[in-house]
Amino acid sequence: MSEAGAAPPNRFGIPLAILVPACGALAALWFLRTALTPFFAAIVLAYLMQPLATRLSRRLRPGWAAVLAILVFTLVLGLFLWALVPPFVAQMERLIGALPGWQQKAIDRWLPWFTAHPAVLAKLRRTVEGLDPMAFLQGLRVAGVGLVGWFLDLMTLILVPLIAYYLLVEGASLTGGMVELIPERFRERAKAVAAEINNRLGGYIRGQLAVAIVMALLQGTAFSFLGVPYAGVLGLLAGVANVVPYSCYVTALPLALLFSALDGASWAHLLVVLVVFEVVQKAEAFYFTPVWVGRATGLHPLEVLLAIFVFGYAFGVVGLVFAVPLMIIFKSVSRFLIANYKTNPWFTGEGQTRS
Repeated sequence: MSEAGAAPPNRFGIPLAILVPACGALAALWFLRTALTPFFAAIVLAYLMQPLATRLSRRLRPGWAAVLAILVFTLVLGLFLWALVPPFVAQMERLIGALPGWQQKAIDRWLPWFTAHPAVLAKLRRTVEGLDPMAFLQGLRVAGVGLVGWFLDLMTLILVPLIAYYLLVEGASLTGGMVELIPERFRERAKAVAAEINNRLGGYIRGQLAVAIVMALLQGTAFSFLGVPYAGVLGLLAGVANVVPYSCYVTALPLALLFSALDGASWAHLLVVLVVFEVVQKAEAFYFTPVWVGRATGLHPLEVLLAIFVFGYAFGVVGLVFAVPLMIIFKSVSRFLIANYKTNPWFTGEGQTRS
C-alpha cells in the first residue's frame, strides 16, 4: 500500500506533485513570453559571442573574456550600423517622398484595367474600406508606443548585455544546476541531449546570421544591377526575411516587382527580376543554408517545412521565427524518447511469455 498523503503517480510514473509544478512553470513561461523577450535576445547574443568568448577564456579569466567578447561584438555591430544606416535612411526618405508620384503612376497605369474589370475593382474597394485605421493605432498603443514603452525599451537595451554577460560566464554552472534536478538514472542521457541541443542551436543562430548577411548583399547587388529602385532597402529586407524560411517571397520579391513596375519596367524586365531573384534564392537553398546551417542543425528540408507549418499555425509570427529552433529541440528530445522506447521490454520482447 502507498503511504498516506502521497500523490499518486501518473501512467508514466511521474508523481503529480512534480508534474503539476512543471506544467505550471511551462504555462508561466508562455504567459510571460513578452516580458522574457530580453532573456531570449540575450540567449541569441550569447550564442553568437560564445566562440570568441571561449577562445579568449583560454588566456583570460572568464569574466574578462566575456566583457571583451561583448565589446568586440558591440564594436563590429556599431561599425556595421554606421556603414548601413545612413544610406538606408536616405533611401527610405526618398521612398516616402516618391509615394505621391508613384500613387499617380499606379492610377494612370492600372486604373484602365480595373475599369474594364469592375468586379475586381469592387472587391479591391471593399477590402480597402474594410481596413480600420483605429485598429492599427490600437495595435501601436498595445505594442508599447509612449513613455512606458520607451522606458521598457531602454531597460531592454540595458538588460540584454548584462544577461548575455552572465550567460557567457556562468552558463555552464546554470545548466549544471538544472541537470541536478533530473533523476540520476536519466542524467547522463539528458546531458547528451542538452549538449546536442546547445550545439545545434548555436550552429543554427550563427549560420543563420551569416546567411542573412550574405543574402542581403547578394539580393541588394542583384537589384541594383537590374535597376530596381531602392535596391539597398529591398536587399536588407530580403536578408532579414531570410530568418523565416521562404518569407522573402512574400516580402522582398513583391515589393521589388511593384517598385520596378511603377518605375516603368516592361513585363520582360519584371520577368528578369523574378528569375534573378529566384536564382539567388536557389544559391541560398542549395548551398548557403545546407552548408552553413543544415549541417549544424541536422534537419531535413521536409522537417524544416513541417516546422514552419506546424509552429506557424500554432503560434503565428513568433512560431515562424522560432520554427527551426523548436524543431531542433523536438528532434533531439524525440531521439532520446525513441532510444528509451527501443529498450522497453515491450519493444524488445524480453520477459514476454510465449503462448
